[in-house]
Amino acid sequence: MIFFERPLILAEHSLKTRRHNPTPNRVAKSSASRSASRAPSSDQKERLLAATEKLLASHGLGAVSTRDIAKAANVAEGALYHHFGDKAELIISVVLHQLGDFPEVLQNLPLQVGQNSVQKNLETVLESAFAFHHRITPLVCSLFADQELLAKVRGMMNERSMGPGRAAVAIAAYLRAEQQLGRVSASADPETFSELMMAVSFNAAMCDQFFCGGESKVKARQRLRESVRAIVAGLQPSNGEERAKGGRR
Repeated sequence: MIFFERPLILAEHSLKTRRHNPTPNRVAKSSASRSASRAPSSDQKERLLAATEKLLASHGLGAVSTRDIAKAANVAEGALYHHFGDKAELIISVVLHQLGDFPEVLQNLPLQVGQNSVQKNLETVLESAFAFHHRITPLVCSLFADQELLAKVRGMMNERSMGPGRAAVAIAAYLRAEQQLGRVSASADPETFSELMMAVSFNAAMCDQFFCGGESKVKARQRLRESVRAIVAGLQPSNGEERAKGGRR
C-alpha cells in the first residue's frame, strides 16, 4: 500500500503547487490582461472631445466641469488629465478638432495661383473659414467668463503660434503671388485684405450665432459671397496696370 500511496501523495502535492503557483506564461498573460484593462482605450480621446463639444454647446463653458465631461464620455476623470493635462489643453484640442478642412484649403492656396478666378479662390477660403469660425464662436466667447482660463489658453496659443494670424499670412502670400501675375492690383496691400477677410468671416459667424441662434448659415454664406465681391473689387488691377503687365509679357 505504501508503494501506491506515495505516488498519489506526490501527484496531489504537485497539483496543489500548480494551483497556488501558476506557470510563468499564465502569470504574464494575467499581468498583460490587467495592464490592458487599466490602459486608456484608443477611442477615449475622441469621446472626450465629442463630449466636451456637446456639453459646451448645450451648457456653456461656465457650467461644465471636467467631471461632467468625463461622465458624459463614460470615462474616469483621470483619463481626461491623462490625455489633455488640464482644461486649457482640452479647450485648445477642441478648437483644433473643429478646424475641419480649413488647414487643407489654406495649404492648397499656392496651387490655385493663376487658376480659376481670384474671386472664386477667395470664396472657397472664406466659406471654409466661416464654417470653422461658426463652430468655435460659442466656445471663444464663453472663455471671457473665465479670465484665468482665458489667460492660460491665450498663453498656450501664443507659445504655439496659433490663431488667425497664420491664416492671414497664407492668404496674403496667395494675393502677392496673384499680384505677380497681374490678377491683383499692385497697389493693393495683401496683408490688409487678408486680415479683412478673417474679420468678415468671424463677424458673420458671430452675428449668426448671436442673433439667429446659428440657424441662418445659408444667408450668412450668401453675405460672405457678397463680401468677397466687394473685396475683389478693391483688388482688381486698373486698365493701366493690365496694359503694363501685358506689355512686359
